[in-house]
Amino acid sequence: MKISSVQHIAVLLIASFFHCAADETHVTTKRGAEVSVLAEFPTGNGPFPTVVLAPGQGYHMRLPVLVETTKQLIARGYAVYRFDWAYFTKDAKHGEPAEDLSTEVEDMRAVLDLARVDPRVDKTKMSVGGKSLGSLVAWQVFTTDKALRSGLFLTPVCSHTDAGKPPVSEATENYAGSHQETRPVAYISGDHDPLCSTPLLYRFAESAGGPARVAVVGGDHSFRVQNSAGAVLDAPSTHSVSLVADLATNFIDNTLRD
Repeated sequence: MKISSVQHIAVLLIASFFHCAADETHVTTKRGAEVSVLAEFPTGNGPFPTVVLAPGQGYHMRLPVLVETTKQLIARGYAVYRFDWAYFTKDAKHGEPAEDLSTEVEDMRAVLDLARVDPRVDKTKMSVGGKSLGSLVAWQVFTTDKALRSGLFLTPVCSHTDAGKPPVSEATENYAGSHQETRPVAYISGDHDPLCSTPLLYRFAESAGGPARVAVVGGDHSFRVQNSAGAVLDAPSTHSVSLVADLATNFIDNTLRD
């Protein structure tokens, strides 16, 4: 794993609404692919407890759920590494993940390795998380890296629905080994998410091997709230995203603080 010297921007951007320093860079994976990374830090010298957040399949790192979650984490004293998949960095319009997500797991591990060599990061206090497809990848990284304190899974992919039939759980396949995982985990979902039935999510969490939080807020797979005609309601949607970020930050606060 190496940092690209050509495309490394290495600028410290002082974002007034974050009150933090931000490093925008690329990391090169073992297979030679480039992953766009945005590392953000609270004011001060650190080292800071740190969260690495993975995006969704097309839900990139600069969209509301990941931006607002990052904002609230930084305000509470956490560093956050956000990134985009290598396929998205290369071709945002047509790129696709690997069928088995192996390249995406490699992408996330490269970002995690990048964070661990930064002196501003407290390597003893790290968590991972992700949205949708990112939650699937983050789960694989989390379960194979025992140094991580906790796992945060936003809009988990816990079920599928065939036309005219009740939803069917696929959580045990997508988050394999959850009944043996003893570290804290959190699942945050929308109450109208077609990829995660609320009753099935609660049922799945009951079998967790350790502390498991489930939070369900208003909204769809991106926490957008719609009226009966299907129009997105801006104010309720913004409130749902803010609530998700608050719930996520509370979970991280309870698992990374000594």
